[in-house]
Amino acid sequence: MVAIGDEMVNSRSGERFVWRATRESTGGEYCEFDLYLAPGARVAAAHRHPNQEERVTTVSGSLALVKGNARTVLGPGDEGVIPPGTAHRWGNAGELSHAIVRLSPALHIEEFFAMFCLLAAEGKANAAGLPRNPLRMAVLLDAYREEFDFATEAQHRMLSAPLAALTAIGRTLGLRSGHPPAWPRLGRD
Repeated sequence: MVAIGDEMVNSRSGERFVWRATRESTGGEYCEFDLYLAPGARVAAAHRHPNQEERVTTVSGSLALVKGNARTVLGPGDEGVIPPGTAHRWGNAGELSHAIVRLSPALHIEEFFAMFCLLAAEGKANAAGLPRNPLRMAVLLDAYREEFDFATEAQHRMLSAPLAALTAIGRTLGLRSGHPPAWPRLGRD
């Protein structure tokens, strides 16, 4: 379980999360974290949150936000709002950046981020910060389908059947999404 003040690091993607509010502390209404992005850091892939609004407020530095076909750069004090189901991606547009990110409702996004950070810490993530093992990726995407999906409906339709097959194979081989063991200590090493 994630607690206020816990830190998670994805060393592959260059993201560091420090939790301000958790699903537990808000009764599931939202979760919120400080996000620190190293120069060149970016989310691993364009994606959407089917059931969550994402609100990003830049504190320092700058973030490049691509929402649909629109690209904007958010400087200190600027806010970007991504409605549920909207394809987006973003990354650091310069020096070390700090933003506050709120996802509403919280759902289980904390565990989703924790799993990706854990895999990176264990050396099981690729250069973008995604699981190297496609079976593990399929199991995670299936387990957190309420929180995370492919960027477009076309991608979702095209990949649904192969993803379902990979998920079944991964589970048969014993891969589980589960809660990260001993989290959040890994982020503090």
